[in-house]
Amino acid sequence: MHINLKNFKKVFFMCLISLLLSEFKPILAQQDEPKNILVIFSMNQGLVAYQLILENIKEVLREEYNIPFKLSVEYLDVGKFPDFSYQQFLFERINAKYKNTNLDLIICVGPSIIPLLENYAAQYLKEIPAISIDFRDPFDQNKSYSINSKTNTILVDVDAKSNFELAFKLFPKNNSVYVISGSAKVDKFLLKIVISASHKYEKSKKIHIWQDIPMDVLLAEAAQISEESIIIIPSFTLDSLGTTYNTAEVIRLISRKSNAPIFVLLDTPFDEGALGGYVSSMKYTGIKTGKTAIKIFSGVDPQSVIVDDVKVKKYMFDYKELKRFNLVNSEMIPENSIILNEEVDFIGKYKWFLVTGIVFIILQALLIINLIRLNKNQKLMTQQILESENRYRELVREDRLQHMAELTASLSHELIQPLTAILSSAQAGIRFINSNRSDNETIKEIFQNIVEDDQRAASVISSVRSMMKLEKREKERVDLNELIREVIKIFSGEAAKQEITIEVNLLERPLFISADSIQIQQVVLNFIFNAAHSMEDIESDNKLILINEILNDNSVTVQVQDYGKGIKEEIKEKIFKPFITTRSKGFGIGLAVSKSIIEAHNGKISAENNPDIGATFSFELKLWKDE
Repeated sequence: MHINLKNFKKVFFMCLISLLLSEFKPILAQQDEPKNILVIFSMNQGLVAYQLILENIKEVLREEYNIPFKLSVEYLDVGKFPDFSYQQFLFERINAKYKNTNLDLIICVGPSIIPLLENYAAQYLKEIPAISIDFRDPFDQNKSYSINSKTNTILVDVDAKSNFELAFKLFPKNNSVYVISGSAKVDKFLLKIVISASHKYEKSKKIHIWQDIPMDVLLAEAAQISEESIIIIPSFTLDSLGTTYNTAEVIRLISRKSNAPIFVLLDTPFDEGALGGYVSSMKYTGIKTGKTAIKIFSGVDPQSVIVDDVKVKKYMFDYKELKRFNLVNSEMIPENSIILNEEVDFIGKYKWFLVTGIVFIILQALLIINLIRLNKNQKLMTQQILESENRYRELVREDRLQHMAELTASLSHELIQPLTAILSSAQAGIRFINSNRSDNETIKEIFQNIVEDDQRAASVISSVRSMMKLEKREKERVDLNELIREVIKIFSGEAAKQEITIEVNLLERPLFISADSIQIQQVVLNFIFNAAHSMEDIESDNKLILINEILNDNSVTVQVQDYGKGIKEEIKEKIFKPFITTRSKGFGIGLAVSKSIIEAHNGKISAENNPDIGATFSFELKLWKDE
């Protein structure tokens, strides 16, 4: 028997590829699952250091990680509430909040956060892979920075010694050093490191330690500091009266009172007033944390992860302060220093680009003149093109008018719900006030409902107005479940009024789609209103609307099922065409607009009668897929 070798090879490789795809399909599907990350900060939300760490973790994950992630953040506020009973209360809430969440990673950011986790965190939190970020304590070699055997530790070294050397190198004639610190635990920890480094200079310099001072007294004393001195501010988050601050704010206040240069140990205070220093960078700590998280997600043992390409200590200076102290061109500034807020001489720096651009423009002008001269021989063809363009504009205008006619009806159809809800909420508020039962929370809730319904109406008007202008609305990654829940919330008052029960069966995890959220909500709301109208004449005990989700391989189907009169056979085939309705007050435009919306999202829409009673309206959309 003769065998065609070429065909045999082709069939063999196709079978091999199919086998490999079938083997790796579960792994690929698993990789597409969003990663859940919990970040716990020991201090309060307002710290600039925490903002820098968090922003750069997100940026690294967005740019270098191709799988969706959900990042949740909690703050323990140890500085303001050092009482352990309060921390225990917070952890009880955290333990319950994330109990049913499939967490993939915990990022713990200190200072001194590990003991709190060990004492109050639930056991399931202690078993999750973790990244621990904290200051290295040079005075306690046995200090623990890990919560479990799956913890990667990122320790921030504060180099006060190098800052002293840098300060005296830049200002050799300044003989007095003022170290200013707050009263919080982290302030005292960093102050201790600075004091330890200052012992070397006690004989040659006058070292002044200011701590546990009220802010008004501190500012008054700072005004007396000579400009021939040096100020070092390691951290200031709490004064002696218990008032909270952030270090950048304190530096700004002191720099306005004193003309002495201010050196810092961290990169968080570079706002106004700090000259600079050899800083431990919270920005690069966040970058290192993000890169470490990616390696952990790829299956690497957390304790073995090493990220060598991110150094968290940098020489950093503020250009305005360098200019203030005549140090812009100083040879004493270390090489590879980072200069922030640098003023740029645009003409001097880019003069060759400007010259090149001018020459290019001149050459381009000459070319255009030559083209105009050549095009004089093509007047007839140009005239034909203009006539074609005019015909095209007329067709576009006719199409726009058709859209405007359709959307005018849609506007009145869609605005009736939020406007009715606003009226109902306002009437309820008046009745509540007249009853002399003053309840601020209830009144606040009524006004909040009015605001939300008003915003909903404004969103509908914005959506319709954009479509009337033939604008193309940008689609974005949205959670379909959240959209459906918002619609149910909008309709809840009407459901109670009509004694309708809404039963929702949504998947527990988020379902992301690429969509215009307002338009998709409009479709769901149309389906629900149609279901409600179909049950107007039946008993309240049987008024039930079922909302179901069906997850397919790469798409999701949303079904709205009612127990009403069903779809009449004479309109069943044209139910989604404009102006088809069985209601005396209806325009028959809602389902037509819904069909155009779903088709614009590359989806499918359908309607059918149930086998027993009522009807089911459905639409199907593709799930979000990163390209």
